[in-house]
Amino acid sequence: MSHLARTALGGLLLLGATPLMADTDCARPDRSAWMPESQFREQMKRQGVQITKFRITPGHCYEIYGFDATGRKLEIYYDPVDARPVEEVASSHLASPRHP
Repeated sequence: MSHLARTALGGLLLLGATPLMADTDCARPDRSAWMPESQFREQMKRQGVQITKFRITPGHCYEIYGFDATGRKLEIYYDPVDARPVEEVASSHLASPRHP
């Protein structure tokens, strides 16, 4: 197989995998209706969630990584308007990091 054919095949395989790598879509691009990040973090804290990483996804969701009140490791997408969980990507029972 020629170098050009291998390159083209690799590109097609990568394009076929793109939907698997897409972010969850919360479909709320109007940020004026979003809960402020500080308020969202406070709400999560009151629920016993320890956030270790927070980001706004290209799909307009709040995505957090962290631990719940029982020490379960979390990766969850939230609707930024009402803080409703949209998708739980990963979770496991791991010890929560200890902070003084």
